[in-house]
Amino acid sequence: MIRYEIKCPVCRQAFTAIACSGANSDAGVDRDLFARAGGPQREYYLIATCPKCGYSGYETDFAPSVAIPADVRDRILKHPKLALPKGFTPASDPLDLDAAERYELAITCYRWRQRSDEALAWLHLRAAWIQRDEGSALPPDRGLVRVMEFAQMWRPKPTSEENQADVQMQLATRIAEAIASGRFTRYQRPYVDLTLAMLLRRHGENRQAAPVLDALIESNPFPTALQDAIRRMRDSVDRERKHQIAAAECFERALLANQIIGTNRPPACYLLGELNRRIGRDREAVRWYDQALESPGIDEPLKAWAEQQRAWAAEGEVEN
Repeated sequence: MIRYEIKCPVCRQAFTAIACSGANSDAGVDRDLFARAGGPQREYYLIATCPKCGYSGYETDFAPSVAIPADVRDRILKHPKLALPKGFTPASDPLDLDAAERYELAITCYRWRQRSDEALAWLHLRAAWIQRDEGSALPPDRGLVRVMEFAQMWRPKPTSEENQADVQMQLATRIAEAIASGRFTRYQRPYVDLTLAMLLRRHGENRQAAPVLDALIESNPFPTALQDAIRRMRDSVDRERKHQIAAAECFERALLANQIIGTNRPPACYLLGELNRRIGRDREAVRWYDQALESPGIDEPLKAWAEQQRAWAAEGEVEN
């Protein structure tokens, strides 16, 4: 991570921001293009927030050339005024402000500044990724650790070029098959269910994860600390979904208005299909996967994913 000095274009406060010095996808890429890093996750450090007035955005939003209109400045500073957490001041470490809060502030600033639908779509999508990543962790528990170690017997052996996220989803499928076969005792089953829910939640497959988490919350089979963490995980699903819905709406407006053209259009169509699939709108998902597949210049890896995800959404459309 790199610390750098920056000046707010709204209130002129100088402060320290943090950037991620590198980016990789060593931990795999989810099908909505969330590239998981083996080290620090880049998305956590993309948004800077002024600790005095709350103005937030990417590093480019703090460039000297950025001009903030008077009406936007009044909104930020006076009415309705951006709200910062109590105790977060210019003397605070920027890491004291959670990334999810920074994205919320940036989204508000982008709306007030009337930035493009495409720009807002990406902010909401990255905010959804943050909710997914933060909501995927559970506290240490011996029973859960034992089951997770046991579950590795079903883990496919990945090749050096295989997407690690796909490997974990294959593992989730094999665990689900073992559950369906009645392999586990009633004492083992809650921890196996939780292991499955964790894998699905980690990769944002919340349509499958949420019912498992709901059942575990209702049955309440775990110690209090773990049960509370499961509730927080379930709440994070709803927060992620809120941003996914907003991202889908913004991408759709931008695409229908032909604001996204050229090489950016196929990925945007694909993402709109994937977002619709994840929030349960399978018919719309199929339509936008088709748009991506029909787009000139779509690259082969994205085309392969669009074909695979379209088939999955088409199955969901038939079931519904």
